[in-house]
Amino acid sequence: MESSRFVAGGPAEAAAEIERLRRANDALVSRVAAAGELPQGAEGARRAFLDRAELVRRCADEAVTIGVLGVHSTGKTLLLNMLLGRPDLLPSGYAPTTGNVTVLHLRPTEEAGEARLTGARVEFLNETDLSGCLAALFEAVRETARDSGKIEPPALAELDGLLPEGSDRFTPEGWGGLVRWFEERGWPAGSTALRLRILELLAFRTACLAGRDVLGREEQVDFATLSASAIKLDTDVLQAAQGPLPPRPGPGLPIRPGTRLTEEGLAAAFAFIRRIHLDVLVPTAVWSLADIGAESVSLVDFPGLGSLASKERDAYLADQEIDRLTSIVIMLDAESPYDEAPLGLITRFERTRSAKLAPSCLVVANRLDRLPGGLRSAESAPDPLHNEAVLGHSDALRTLLGIAEQAVTHGHTDRVTLTSALYARLLTEGDASPVEVGDAQSTRSCAEGWRRLAQRLNADDPGRPLGALLEAAATDGGIGRLRDTIARHVGEHGMPLRLDRMSRLIGDRVGAQRDLARAIRPDDRRPGGRPTPEQRELRRLLIQVARNARGLPQAVRPQMDQAEGDTGLRAAVEERVVGDVFRWPEWRQLLEPVERGVVPIRRLDRRELRPNETGELEKSFTAALERLESQIVDLDQTLLDRWIRARDEEAEDLRRQIAGLVQGAEGGDPGVLAWADPFLSFGWIRQEVERVRNARPAAPAPSGPPVESTQVQDFPLRREHGLPWHPDYPVPHGWPTDELEKRRHQIQVMAVRRELVNALSRKVMLQAEQRRRVLVDDVRAAFAERLESLPQGDYGRLAAEALGAGQRSDEAALGTLAESLLQDQGQGEL
Repeated sequence: MESSRFVAGGPAEAAAEIERLRRANDALVSRVAAAGELPQGAEGARRAFLDRAELVRRCADEAVTIGVLGVHSTGKTLLLNMLLGRPDLLPSGYAPTTGNVTVLHLRPTEEAGEARLTGARVEFLNETDLSGCLAALFEAVRETARDSGKIEPPALAELDGLLPEGSDRFTPEGWGGLVRWFEERGWPAGSTALRLRILELLAFRTACLAGRDVLGREEQVDFATLSASAIKLDTDVLQAAQGPLPPRPGPGLPIRPGTRLTEEGLAAAFAFIRRIHLDVLVPTAVWSLADIGAESVSLVDFPGLGSLASKERDAYLADQEIDRLTSIVIMLDAESPYDEAPLGLITRFERTRSAKLAPSCLVVANRLDRLPGGLRSAESAPDPLHNEAVLGHSDALRTLLGIAEQAVTHGHTDRVTLTSALYARLLTEGDASPVEVGDAQSTRSCAEGWRRLAQRLNADDPGRPLGALLEAAATDGGIGRLRDTIARHVGEHGMPLRLDRMSRLIGDRVGAQRDLARAIRPDDRRPGGRPTPEQRELRRLLIQVARNARGLPQAVRPQMDQAEGDTGLRAAVEERVVGDVFRWPEWRQLLEPVERGVVPIRRLDRRELRPNETGELEKSFTAALERLESQIVDLDQTLLDRWIRARDEEAEDLRRQIAGLVQGAEGGDPGVLAWADPFLSFGWIRQEVERVRNARPAAPAPSGPPVESTQVQDFPLRREHGLPWHPDYPVPHGWPTDELEKRRHQIQVMAVRRELVNALSRKVMLQAEQRRRVLVDDVRAAFAERLESLPQGDYGRLAAEALGAGQRSDEAALGTLAESLLQDQGQGEL
C-alpha cells in the first residue's frame, strides 16, 4: 500500500521522538565537527552532511505552518483577512500574492484592537534553488519545443549545453548562445506555448544580470512598495508572445544588499523572489493562537498555479514548500462547484512523492452565498428533513461536498468547512461593507436560509455533518469553525506529520553520512596495487545499479502517473469517459434538430424524440460503466508494459557500459553482470505480477446494503423524472410562458451531458484508483523479493565485494569516525 504521512503514536509520542532524534542529530554534528582536518576531497562530503543535518534541526524547531492552496478568484484574500479579524488587512488584488509565495508570520498579543502588519521582507532564491528553477524551466522549453512539432530534431539538439551554469549565468555572454537559439530557432517556430516558456526563461536572464548579489538573502521592504503592484506578473505577456522577436532585455537595474528595495528593482528581480514575508500581530481576542498549541503560526498563501508568465517557476517553488506544511487548506469555490482543479494541484504534488497528502489536507468551500441555485428549494422540502433531501434539491452542493471529501479522504467531514467570507465581512462592518455581487440584503437572506435548514436538519437528522456545516456558515460565515478545524487538525496530527517529514529529512542525511564515511576511509588497496581505471569505473557503475534498484520501488506510482501525462490517471480516465458519453445516440437525437438554440418539439412525433425521462439515460449510464471498467483493466496492462519499456530504456546505457567493462577487463567476472541483470532489464516484472494476480483469491462479495456517500454518486440525475425537451414533460402550474423554452435550450442538454460525465468520471476514477494501487503494490512486492539478492550495507563495500577487492586497511581515527557514522544510521530511521 502507498505510505501515509502519518506515523504510529499520538502527538505526545511524536513530540518525544522528535526530541530524541534532535539530540541524536546534534551528537552526530558535534562528532563530525570535532574531527578536525579531513583527507583531501572529504570536505565537500562533510559540508553536504552538515547541510542536511541542519535541515533536520530546523524541522524540529519550525513553527506550525498552514498552507492555503487554491485557484485564482476564489475569495482567498478576503477569507484570510477574516481569519485574522480585519477585512482590509490585505487588499484584494494585493500584488505580492500574484506569482509569489507569501508567508504571514502571526504573533499573538494581549493588546486590544485589530490585527496589524508590523514588517515586510523579501526572501530571494539561493543558488541551489536558482539551479533547480533554471533546470526545470530549460527542460520545459525543450519539451514544449519538441511537443510543438514545429522544430526539427537537429535544431532541437542544438539546445544541448546552452543553459548557462556557474558564473556564466550572471553575464550577457553566458546567455548569448541560448538567446541566439531563441531568436533563430525557437521564436520563428510560431508556437505560443513555446514563446511563453522562452519569455519566462528570459525573465531569469534579467534577474541574473540585475540581482546576483541578493541571492540567498532577505531584505526589508516597505509594505507600500509591495502594494504598488511592483512585482506583479506581466499582464501583457500574451501580447509580447505575439511579437516578431523575443525581447532582448538589457543588463537590468542592479540590486545591492542593504539598500532600500524599489519598485523598479523588485520588478527586475521578480524571478529571483523566493517568498514574501509579512509579520502580523494578532490580538488574542481576535484569534487565540494558543488554541493551535504553538507560540507562533505561519500562514502560507500560495499563488494560483498555471500562470502564463511564470508557470514553471511557480510550480517549482510551490513544490519546495509542500513538505514544510503542517496542514494544507484547499480552497474550493462554491460558485464553481463542479471545478476539480484544486484536486489537480494535490495530484501534481503527489506525483513526485511516495506519500499521500490527504492526511494533511483540510477543505474550505468559500463563497457559499454564490452557490448556483442557492438552497431555497431545499427549504420547501417536507418534514422530517434529512441530509439526502437537501442534497437531492441541490446538485451543486452535493457535488461540492463530494469533491471536498475526495480531497480529505472519504469519511473525514470534520475537516470540511463551508464559508462565506463576504457574510463574515458584513457581520464585521455592517451593511455599508462593499458587496461584489448582489447586495447586503440578499447575502443576509442566504445566511438566514442556511440557519433555517440547519435548525431543521439538527432536529430531524441529528449527528449528520451538513447541519453543523450550515449552522457554522450562518453564525459567522464559517470563520469560527475554520479556526477550530485548523486548531484541532494541528493538535491531533501536527506533531506526527512533522515527525514524518523529519524522518524523510533524516533519510537524506543518512545518505550524506554514507558518502562522508566513504570519503574519510583510506583508499581500497588490492594485493597487486591500486585498482585500474576500468575497475574503478566498474565499481562506480555497480554503485549506481544498487542505488537505482533501492530507489525504484518508491518511484513506481509517480513514474506511472508521469507516463499518463500532466494529470496522470485522472486525465486517462476522463478521456475515456468523455469519449464514451459523447458517443451516446441520445445527444445526436437531441442536438441535430436544434433550431435557434432550442430543441424543437413541434411537428415531431413524440415517439421519435428520446430520451423521454432520466431512466433512459440511467440505462446508458450503467452500460457505459461496464464498458469503462474493462477499459481500465486494459489501461493498467498497457501502462505496465509502457513502464517496463521506459525502465529498460533508462537502464540500457548502464547495462552496455557494464557489459563492455566486464568483457574487456582482464580476469573480468561475468557473474557481476548476472548479479546486476534483474535491475537492468525489467521484463520479469510482468510475469511476476501475473503470477501474483493468478494466485490471489477472489474478493468476497460485499454484504449488507450499500453505503450512501456524497463522494461518489452512481447516477447524478433525479430518477424517473421527465426531461423538459419532451412533449410529455409536465409543465408546472404558474410557469412563465418562456420558461419551458429556456429549459429546452441546447445548453441544458449539454449541462445534463456534463453532469453525467462528471458523475461517471468520479465513479470510474475511484475504481481505477483502487486498481492502480493494487498494481503498484504488486510491482513493489516483486521488487522487494528481488532486492533481497542485493547485499545490505554500504554501497562502496558492495561494489568492492563484487570486484573481489581486498579488505580496507583503516587508519585508527578516521576509521573509527567512519564506522560510527555508519552505526549511527539506526538513530535516523523510524
